[in-house]
Amino acid sequence: MDSNFTKFIENITLTSLQDEDAKQKYTGVCKTLYESYYNGEYDDSKKYLFGSYKTKTNVRPLTEDQDVDVLFKIPQALYDKYNAYKSNGQEALLQEVRNILEEKYTTTDKIKAWGKVVLVNFSKGHHNVELLPALELEDGTFIIPNSENGGYWEIFDPRKEIDRFKNSNLATCGLTRDVAKMLKSWSHNTNSMSYSSHNRMNDIIAFLSEYYPDGKGNTSYSKIIFDYFDYMSYRCNGGLSSYINTALGRARKALEYEDNGQLKEASEEWIKIFGDKFPKINENPVNENKSEMIQPNPIRPWLR
Repeated sequence: MDSNFTKFIENITLTSLQDEDAKQKYTGVCKTLYESYYNGEYDDSKKYLFGSYKTKTNVRPLTEDQDVDVLFKIPQALYDKYNAYKSNGQEALLQEVRNILEEKYTTTDKIKAWGKVVLVNFSKGHHNVELLPALELEDGTFIIPNSENGGYWEIFDPRKEIDRFKNSNLATCGLTRDVAKMLKSWSHNTNSMSYSSHNRMNDIIAFLSEYYPDGKGNTSYSKIIFDYFDYMSYRCNGGLSSYINTALGRARKALEYEDNGQLKEASEEWIKIFGDKFPKINENPVNENKSEMIQPNPIRPWLR
């Protein structure tokens, strides 16, 4: 079954054309702002990519809620201007950025500004760009606007989150990225579930650091995914709990099928979790070495 998981990861990885589309979109947006706020040729260091496009945990197919998260470093004078406002200079800053982009992207579907960001929606099948205007501080953190509740400034440290991911991914020999991509597909296949990318990544890193700190080794992807849902079933509550337990039940059935050599039925359970990008096995093999038996109620060291 591991080969099917490998193929699944390949199926949800962005193509080179999709990667190029993302780069073209966020570079175009940042260049437009650079021309308004700086002199000379475009300086790429004025933008900072973060989120799933920085960690390369983005997946296909592209959905409406998949955005390229990019930070644009504004000049000190621009921050000073809006910081001096008596009322919600943060909203005014977002609207100025929105207006600049609207002049450039006249055929773009929508450009919206709210909260902390300006969202540039492109046509279906292309990447949207969620832009965060920010002032970089000497310690590498950023001051960002928040227009809610009358407006205020926040300190934002995306580098800390990126470094945490990189350290985990390096330690686990790439397993962090693999699991993150698979679980993002599960999230996309579970439309009504509310499980933010930020929280999901924190849970993945915590889980792997405890139980797979050196990576996959000889453990199957199916066992690791089962272990994640099992681990989370004791740590989540509220609305998320039902989704975790549904996935856990399906993962358990998939493992039982796999242990009995019923790979066709196992693949059908994984498809229920991840969607049709997971490869379906049409026939069970006549002779197939069974995987390591998974107990229906495995030992859970995190309960000790």
